[in-house]
Amino acid sequence: MNKRKIQIAVISIIAVLTLGGAFLNNKYAHVATPQQNKTQVVKKETKKDTVANSKKTAKEKNESLESEKKNESSKESSKDSSKEADTEKKIADKNVEKATSTVIESADDVQEEVANSTTNNETKNPVVEHKEEPNAPPTTPSQPEPTQPTPENKPTPEPKKEVTFSIKGTATNSSSYFISPQKVEMKEGQSVMDVLSDYCRNNGIQVGIRGGTYVAGINNLYEFAKGAESGWLYRVNGVFPSYGAAQYAVQVGDTIEWMYTENMGKDVGAPQV
Repeated sequence: MNKRKIQIAVISIIAVLTLGGAFLNNKYAHVATPQQNKTQVVKKETKKDTVANSKKTAKEKNESLESEKKNESSKESSKDSSKEADTEKKIADKNVEKATSTVIESADDVQEEVANSTTNNETKNPVVEHKEEPNAPPTTPSQPEPTQPTPENKPTPEPKKEVTFSIKGTATNSSSYFISPQKVEMKEGQSVMDVLSDYCRNNGIQVGIRGGTYVAGINNLYEFAKGAESGWLYRVNGVFPSYGAAQYAVQVGDTIEWMYTENMGKDVGAPQV
């Protein structure tokens, strides 16, 4: 009895399993089929795209090759056209040269014919021209131009070394000039005493010098001749020096005055000590 129940249970389980498996197969078969279909569709589309892309790439390559061929053919045609143009230009230049040479030759022939006809006419009818010679003016002998003497380069004379020299005072009138102001030559390094001595010696005037430094008299007019305060003084450029005439060095252009005083120089404007 128990065996029978077990067999029935096993058979029922097998039946259930068989039926359930069939049911499941039918169910999952419907589910799996669309996915597979989708995969197959995708694969087919991918293949189509690949084929289309390859066709497109091949087409582009063909087009690029054709464009390159066209460019090369256009370049060759332009080269051919430029060569033809150069050839035509050379032919035209040659034709121009030929025409120019022909014109020049014909012009030369015409000039030769004209020249020949002219020479024939001249030989047949020679023309004698009478030319009147103009009266030539009488020629006068040309006189040499006087040559101007070239100036000699004479050395410029050096200016004279001079001073203005005068002597005032006489035996009769001590305020009158015995020697009026005049230019006297001097030597370099001379003193007032030297200028006085040279002038008196050269002009024959008496001068009395005491000790070589003191002038006692000129033209025989001596000190104390007009009183106890009378005697000779000298002045250079309007100034009475305070030292002897033998110590005063003369410069070119100085004005030297010898004058006789009767009152220690008051009458001639000398400073008083």
